[in-house]
Amino acid sequence: MDKPNIVLILVDQFRGDCVRVAGNPYIQTPYLDELAGYGCLFEQAYSPSPTCIPARACLVTGLEPSGAGFFTNDFSVEWTYQNTMMEQLRNGGYQTINVGKNHFKPQRNALGFEINMTYETGKDERNLPSDYHQWLAQMSAGQVQDTAYLHECNGWVPLPWTHPRHLHPTEWTADESIRQLERRDPTRPFYLQMSFQRPHPPLDPPPEMLALYQGQELPGPWIGDWVEPCDKDTLLTNAFEGRIEKGALRRATEAYYASITYIDRQIGKLTAYLMRNRLWNNTVILFTSDHGELLGDHHLFRKGPALQGSAHIPFIVKPVERMKQQRIQNPVSLCDIMPTFLEWAGIEPAYPTDGNSLLPLLRGQCWSRTYIYGENYRDLPFYKAGWAFVVDGRYKYIWDSLRGRELFFDLNNDPHELTNLAGKDEYAHAMLPMRDYLKAQYAKRPTDNMLDEYGELAFPRLLPSYRIADAL
Repeated sequence: MDKPNIVLILVDQFRGDCVRVAGNPYIQTPYLDELAGYGCLFEQAYSPSPTCIPARACLVTGLEPSGAGFFTNDFSVEWTYQNTMMEQLRNGGYQTINVGKNHFKPQRNALGFEINMTYETGKDERNLPSDYHQWLAQMSAGQVQDTAYLHECNGWVPLPWTHPRHLHPTEWTADESIRQLERRDPTRPFYLQMSFQRPHPPLDPPPEMLALYQGQELPGPWIGDWVEPCDKDTLLTNAFEGRIEKGALRRATEAYYASITYIDRQIGKLTAYLMRNRLWNNTVILFTSDHGELLGDHHLFRKGPALQGSAHIPFIVKPVERMKQQRIQNPVSLCDIMPTFLEWAGIEPAYPTDGNSLLPLLRGQCWSRTYIYGENYRDLPFYKAGWAFVVDGRYKYIWDSLRGRELFFDLNNDPHELTNLAGKDEYAHAMLPMRDYLKAQYAKRPTDNMLDEYGELAFPRLLPSYRIADAL
């Protein structure tokens, strides 16, 4: 076969700074570090809309949120996309396989996957469980249930997995991916999407993974000088915002890191399979996440805001030919995956995307894009409220339409967004073009009322008492 196999390792709610090779000395990710050693780490990768459904819609269409039609998690809208990334790969001769989480609607909507082994925390439209949950019921004679069925699946409370490890959904996702590769059509190249639901809560790593971080030094949370004071702990176990007791946040961070290391072990299992079966040298691998996790930064949790913990994602690419380890600072997004894979596969895209192929960057060539743009909103009474951002690899401009405020950060010198530089004259040369770029995006959609009658950013029509959670 003259076309490479393609593997997308997709995880859910994985922070961009939670890979050791990306500069985090506290996390244990040896297999991801090794993967970066074979290829390239994109240090400035972003989710175009840091919430599950819109991020995944952007990925499979190559379109920004306005084109993909999602700005937040809307479970009521069916996915009717034509010529998805997977469909174009299938039409181009690839056997397309998914194992794990999709978040499609209807849940069994294939959207171009020939084989679609699902993991979803909810039952489908016919009240049937996903493939993992049917397998789990059979393997355990109904005695073991997924933690996500028993507890809040957006909470920060650690819930260690005490059942046999092979029954855990993280382990199933890797094992089932390998089973599907063993059964693949050997006459065609394959596209495999190995899609883990963790480290998205519930935070249920096996105890031996959790033990790796207990008593160890851990970073954060990071609280910016622009953050409103928060002097009272929240009692909500699935909070979007607030403050939780220091010890509880520490335990949640341990469980989150442990969930990441558990995924890393499964990635090592897949790479070993590819190497043993002489598939490694002809297989492209891309590892990324749909969005991050705020983990208490700036008194916030979960995802949605344009801040680094939420919007910045890991992004590692292993091409077919081994490269020197590279670190690329050009900003990239999930929209770039579709044109990249299609170019690798030698397939002409069915329509223009908002993304760019990453192959020129991997070859050391230049490209012309300056900014990555992202947005995440919710329709509130008379107003669309939430976050939008523009990032160029060093600076990030954020428009918080909920509060009508601007945030501007120098990520080179302030990677945790501690100091708001908006309004400082010495940074106007960098901030004003980014603001103009964001306004130009809004101007394409005048019916959204994101600009006022003078073409300026519209001040929110909401009372200041509205919480961030109301916009997500």
